Amino acid sequence: TNFIALLSLVQARAFVISPPQIQYHIPTTFLELFSKVIMESATDHLIGCEVKCDPTTGHVLPIGPGGKTLEKVTIASSTPHSHLHGKYATGREEEEKEKEGKPSSIPESQPVMRSVKIGGAPTTPFRNPFGNSFTAAPFEQSEFKPAGKLSSNFPTDNSQEETKTTSKTNWLVKDDSLDRLPVDFPLERTSRFIAEPASVIANRISNCLCLRSIEADFDNKRAIAKCNTLDHVRFRIRLFAPRKEEDGQRTIVEVQKRRGDTISFLRDCRAILNAAEGDGVDDAPSEAVPIHIDFGMAIAGDQTMQEESEEDILAEAIQSAVELVGREELDLNVMAFESLVALVDPLKTMPDIALNACKTIVANDSKDKSASEIRGAIAALLRNGSLHDDEGDAIISDFNEILKNLALCLLSKTFANMLNKRCLETAIQDNSEWFLDTLIPSLVDAVKSAKDRPHDALYASDCLSNLLRASKDLLKRADEENALSALEEAKAFGSTHHKSLANATEKGITMLESYS
Repeated sequence: TNFIALLSLVQARAFVISPPQIQYHIPTTFLELFSKVIMESATDHLIGCEVKCDPTTGHVLPIGPGGKTLEKVTIASSTPHSHLHGKYATGREEEEKEKEGKPSSIPESQPVMRSVKIGGAPTTPFRNPFGNSFTAAPFEQSEFKPAGKLSSNFPTDNSQEETKTTSKTNWLVKDDSLDRLPVDFPLERTSRFIAEPASVIANRISNCLCLRSIEADFDNKRAIAKCNTLDHVRFRIRLFAPRKEEDGQRTIVEVQKRRGDTISFLRDCRAILNAAEGDGVDDAPSEAVPIHIDFGMAIAGDQTMQEESEEDILAEAIQSAVELVGREELDLNVMAFESLVALVDPLKTMPDIALNACKTIVANDSKDKSASEIRGAIAALLRNGSLHDDEGDAIISDFNEILKNLALCLLSKTFANMLNKRCLETAIQDNSEWFLDTLIPSLVDAVKSAKDRPHDALYASDCLSNLLRASKDLLKRADEENALSALEEAKAFGSTHHKSLANATEKGITMLESYS
C-alpha cells in the first residue's frame, strides 16, 4: 500500500523522460527515486510522461518516446543540485554484461550530503505601496546573561574612574548587610551574579540612574531601589547575598518590573545591569525619528482622504480628547492626555497638524470651548494635583501623578514647538492673563518640588526656559516668584540625582541672572 501511494505521488508530479538519447539511471527502490528526485529538483527534465513499476523486481519502468518501455532504469546525478544527463540504456544489455562477468555500468546510488546555514533576517530594502522603502534590521541577540552564572568582571582600574563621575553616591549599601537569597525565591531573568562587593555595585547603579534621569528612592538597609522613569515605568532593584551553599564574594543584582511598557523597561534594565558589572553607562538618548508617513497625496480612488482636511482631523482629535478628559475614569483621562502629547509632537504627527494643535491649546478663542476646557484641566492638575478633587488610595494617587506629569509634558512640547516656529510670543500676548496669573506660579511651584517629583520639575524647568525667552513680561513675573532660587536648587539636586533636570535648568538660570 505504501509503495502504491508513493508511486501515485511521483505520477502526480509527472516525472518523465522527454529528451531522446539520454540515459537515466533510476534507483532500484521506489523510495530512493522519490527522495532523490525531490532533493535534486530535476523536474524540468522529467515532464509529461508516465511511470510504471515492475512488482516482481521493484524496478521503475518509465515509458519513453513512442510508447517504448525502458527496462531497469534508475536515476543518478553527478553532483548535488545538478540536473540529470546521459543516454538511453536497456536492461538486456546489463544482463549480458552480468553473464560475461563484466561490471555493470549502473553506478551505485550514494546518499546526497547536504548542509543548511541559518542566517539572520534579510537586510534588503522592501517597498510599501506608497513608494517609501525601509530595511529589515537583523535580529540581535539579547544582552541578558542568565542568572546563576558567575560574571567574569572583577574590579579593575576603570572602576576608579566611575566613582569620579558623581562625587557622592546616593545608595549607601554595606557589604555585610545584604540578605541571603532565600532557597524558594525564584530570581527574575533580569538578574546577574557579579563577583564584586555590594557597595561598589550600588555606587555604579546609583550613578547609572542619575545619568539616565531615572527617579529613585533608595532603602539602604534593605538594599532596595524603587525606580520610576520618564515613560512612567516602575521597577525595583534589589541586591542579594548568595545562599550559604553558594557562599563567596558575589552579589546578586535583580531588576523586577512593576508597571509600564516592557520595551522601555528592558532598555533601562540592560543599561543598569551592564553598569553594575562595570561596563560603563550608556546615557546617550535614542535618536528621535519621525514615525508618521507623509503620503504626499491621497490614494487614487480614496475619496475619504481627499475630502477630509487637516482642520477636520485636528478638530476631531481634540474633541475626542476633551470628551475623555471630562470622564470620571482616571484611565480614560490618562489616555486623553497621552493622545494630546502625541498630537503636538511633530515627530509623531504631521508637522502642520502638530503646530495647529499647539496654537489651538494655548490660543484665547472664545468660540473654541474645547481649548478652554483643556487649559482648565491643565490648570486644575498643576494647582490641585487632580482633576476630580478625589482623595483615595495609592492607586488613585498614582493616576493623579501620571496625569500631572503628562500635563507638564504637554506644555513642554507645545511651547518648544511654537518657539521653534516663532509663534509663541503672539500666543502669550493673546492670552497673557492665563500665562501670568496661572501658569508661571504653577511652574515655579513644580520646580520647587524637584526633590520629591524630579520628572515634574524637569518639564516645568523646560517650560520656564522657553517662556522666558519669548516674553519679557513672563520673565518679570518669574523673577517675582523667586524662580531663580528654585531653578538653582533644582540644578543642584539634578547634578547628583537627575542629569536631564540639571541640564534643563541652565537656560532659565541664565535668563533670570541676566534680568537681575
